[in-house]
Amino acid sequence: MLLTIFVITTGCSNPTPTNNDTRGTPEVTDVTMRLQWLPQFQFAGYLVAEARGYYRDAGLNVTILPGGPDAVPLPLVATGANTFGSTGADTILISRAQGIEVVALATWFQVSPVAFMVHRDSGIRSPQDFVGRRVAMFYGDNVETEYRALLAATGVDPTSINEIPGDYSIAPFLERRADVWPVYATDQPYTARAAGADIELIVARDYGVELMGDVLFTTAEFARKNPNTVRAFVQATLRGWQDAITDPAAAVNIILARNPDFDRGHLEFEATETIKLLRYGIGARCVGASDQQAWAKEAELLRSLGVLKTAVDPATVLVTDAVDDYYRARGIECQR
Repeated sequence: MLLTIFVITTGCSNPTPTNNDTRGTPEVTDVTMRLQWLPQFQFAGYLVAEARGYYRDAGLNVTILPGGPDAVPLPLVATGANTFGSTGADTILISRAQGIEVVALATWFQVSPVAFMVHRDSGIRSPQDFVGRRVAMFYGDNVETEYRALLAATGVDPTSINEIPGDYSIAPFLERRADVWPVYATDQPYTARAAGADIELIVARDYGVELMGDVLFTTAEFARKNPNTVRAFVQATLRGWQDAITDPAAAVNIILARNPDFDRGHLEFEATETIKLLRYGIGARCVGASDQQAWAKEAELLRSLGVLKTAVDPATVLVTDAVDDYYRARGIECQR
């Protein structure tokens, strides 16, 4: 998976924080949050929480940082350069199998948003048609994992494909310098269609690869040593997500105020599609909750496809206290 780091931590066999008072003062107040991409509706929970002072109310000073091909959250968080990050559930599982001690604090996208965009007239209808084509790739994150799993599930030899690096801009795809472009179905398809492209999406779950999407994570060591900081950050972010779901138009305004260059129609499209992912499965009851059975199923699938090289017990990966307590305080039990 080209995760080229290996983090050695001590005493991380049990990442679950101690049961501290939910009103406890954060042990660390200055924290950073590394997104996977630009600050858009995909990350509305964080952006709304920041704009409405929910982090400040929780005693935190949060700096939200964009991600991209040159700023991948997993290595930045695992090495301590950033405090929190957003990545795919698969990346967390693979990292743990590699000995990188990270833990998932909340599962936002209960189903993967990843798709593979092609031009309708390209003749590419399935992963088998990727052979001999130029496929853009974003390495070291959930997009790459889903791509590798899709190829394994459909028996396609990766060496038969011409992989090229992906970029922020989809111009190489629009200009047909790339034949296949990995996208979040919540986002880039709007851009491509707005530019006049006639596109189709190839989705891995149509081939039996059912994965989850964005999760909030940190290191096991940080979660263990700073449970109040983790609780404060997670629960303030949950407040942000609840606001964004209840009033997506207001969340769009917050994002536009941060970056006026965004297109409102694009953000509205993204909001509609993102909320579907948040409300899928256990998310219909508790946005952000982590379904251990769903995590176990994903781990088993990745293991069967050879993407996950060793078994990983999801119980060692998930730190669910902050999310579960947030809903329990409201009379809702997420884990049934």
